[in-house]
Amino acid sequence: IGCCTSLYPAMSRVIQDCLPDAEGRQATTGESVGYWLGADDFVTSDEGSFDPALVDQLGFPRDWPAVYTQSKALKALIGRKGKLASRRAAVAGVPTDEERAKASGGLAAFPLQSFATAERAAGAATGLSVVRGWAVFERLDRPPGAAFVAERYWWNAFPDGTWVDLSPRPKAFASLLLAEAMQEGEPKRRSVLTAAEASLGTRLLALRFPSEAALLRAVAPTVTPSSSSSSPASPPAVAAAAAAG
Repeated sequence: IGCCTSLYPAMSRVIQDCLPDAEGRQATTGESVGYWLGADDFVTSDEGSFDPALVDQLGFPRDWPAVYTQSKALKALIGRKGKLASRRAAVAGVPTDEERAKASGGLAAFPLQSFATAERAAGAATGLSVVRGWAVFERLDRPPGAAFVAERYWWNAFPDGTWVDLSPRPKAFASLLLAEAMQEGEPKRRSVLTAAEASLGTRLLALRFPSEAALLRAVAPTVTPSSSSSSPASPPAVAAAAAAG
């Protein structure tokens, strides 16, 4: 059994103790329903598909803002004629206290749940809309400006068009390059968490939010074959840690 899973043999399910759902509860493979990041939510400027095993090589684009106009690879990805034709691209920082209060009204947000966070915020604040698009990263293992990866991501916009991203932000990403999709294409839908999505989410959480991952591991249920009647731990209080991260 890996460090981030606990098997429930009699119940035929796996608890992913390193991945929160939209409510901050431990997500359960084969049971939890929500928006989950999968391999098809990552698009590379290179030919072919992106290998999610390389997520630890992603970072904010180097040589910003010059790279935005000088990199052919970045234009090929999010330019108006790119793979992911974008209506608008901008760097979003961490929301100010005023923006957060105006947009969220105390809404709890959890790591890797940008889709649910944006929808809930839009439903709670008058005039706040959902912006669907991509967070764009550079492959730091490649020469500067040579390769980029877009991760499907949602955020919000105030009535005047100002963007606000209420999702918890990793310490390594004080700023994010966001690109609004010109056309959304196949809409992102809620689904039952798969093993592949749980594995990717667990990896991303440990990489980007190590404190939250450690907290979830700490409250994960310890289950043995002789105690199959045990129930999952109560929802962990990861919101405070996420906000601090």
